[in-house]
Amino acid sequence: MSMGSATPSSGLIGELLKHQLGRAPMNTALQYGQHKLTWRKLDSRVRRAATGLRAAMVRPGDRIGVLSPNHPACIEALFAAALTGTTAVLVDWRLPEDEIAEILRVGQVKVLFVAVELQELLERIRPQLDELDSVVVIGHPGGDLHATNDYELWLELHETGESMYESAQFHPSADDPVLQIQEADGEHVALSHRTLQLAVAAEPPAIGDSKVVSEPLFLIHGMSAALHGLREGLRTILEHSESASGV
Repeated sequence: MSMGSATPSSGLIGELLKHQLGRAPMNTALQYGQHKLTWRKLDSRVRRAATGLRAAMVRPGDRIGVLSPNHPACIEALFAAALTGTTAVLVDWRLPEDEIAEILRVGQVKVLFVAVELQELLERIRPQLDELDSVVVIGHPGGDLHATNDYELWLELHETGESMYESAQFHPSADDPVLQIQEADGEHVALSHRTLQLAVAAEPPAIGDSKVVSEPLFLIHGMSAALHGLREGLRTILEHSESASGV
């Protein structure tokens, strides 16, 4: 059963997380495979990501990128962008390499979170990305759970004491861009906090106490479905039916 939708007075997308965090912090917010994140844990990871972006010298108005199949990092990057006044660019990893390179180059992406199975693709196009300063790899190399997961290590390294967290935050308006994403026809659009909230509000009513999201998060419908699940306080289950291996 839904715990009730958030009604953010500011219109900022981060309010969706704050609302549910205050209601049931130990309930499951996101599930990915066997991994579950409570609202408190998700909030902690978003705070760490925001602090990490500041440590990487990302500034309000800059763009950060995500090149990955569905993963909690896609959601965490969006909320971290909302906190830091940046724009999260979610890239369709199925596009030809030259198109991926163009999106990242034209967007002047400064920090990129990339799935481990797409690391070789990135290495091939990185010489074209003059503005790219930092790359954080998501996942265990070769699927070895004992190998270092750079993304998890990156989060762990960025402690979130209140002074560091406060300095990382930026207070945008509801009309500032927060997400660059793709429509079903392939067109790329930039969404402000306000337009993203409207997309979430347009989702059909939630049924039950969980919501499965299998559509890619780099599509408007995929991301709005995931955020709708979070807004309703549901256990939002991220899935992806396509493998990026061999790209």
